[in-house]
Amino acid sequence: MYQKINFHNLQNMELILFIKSFIEIIAKADPELLKVKAQYDALLAIFTEMDTFYNPELANKLTKLIQELDGKRDQALSGIIDVLEAYLKHYDPATKLAAESLLHSIDNYGDQIGNYNYIKETGTIRSMCTRWKNVDELTQALTKLNLTAWTNKLEEFNTQFDAQYMERNELDAKSPDITMVEYRKQSYEAYKAVLKYMEANALLNGVEPYTEVNKSINQMIEKYNLVIKTRISKKDETEVPEESTSVD
Repeated sequence: MYQKINFHNLQNMELILFIKSFIEIIAKADPELLKVKAQYDALLAIFTEMDTFYNPELANKLTKLIQELDGKRDQALSGIIDVLEAYLKHYDPATKLAAESLLHSIDNYGDQIGNYNYIKETGTIRSMCTRWKNVDELTQALTKLNLTAWTNKLEEFNTQFDAQYMERNELDAKSPDITMVEYRKQSYEAYKAVLKYMEANALLNGVEPYTEVNKSINQMIEKYNLVIKTRISKKDETEVPEESTSVD
């Protein structure tokens, strides 16, 4: 029995990497030994076309950079907040007041900025940094607490993130939706066919050749389900009802 994974919630690049890993597992175990050579070849042919079409190297590079910059801006913001909260205990009333002013300005944008979806977080940080620059009281507070350089880094990371995010969206837009939708559908059907035949062959011929393969496949599915879960929980995406990868 194979675990379930929601193909709809795999982004295009994630889907390509998922199918690639699946193909590698089957190839290592020998599709002829598993008695799924024809189904494996069909999936491989679809994957090769989809892989060439989508240019996953560039997409993967952009996605990793986006995730890296998102982490940097989250860390910069949380670091600033940690310092401000520490200054609330400062012995100097003026220092404490400066920290209170900045924390109050942050609170106006909510207490979970790092958990907002990408677009909302980008806009929130941009607005907050602009306010800190334009309101004298807040600008002076940053200077007093030696947080101006840190704030500039936060703004820099946020601006870089926005640029990379837009580039990634432009890359997705250049891929004709109807073609990618068709590749996704074909790869899903071919993937299911491989699983179906392995399940049937295991019932007819015994499970021994499939035990390790099934274990590897389920571990891979767990990994990608975690990727989906993490992205959805952090970036507030809408999840589509699960597709089953087991065959009745």
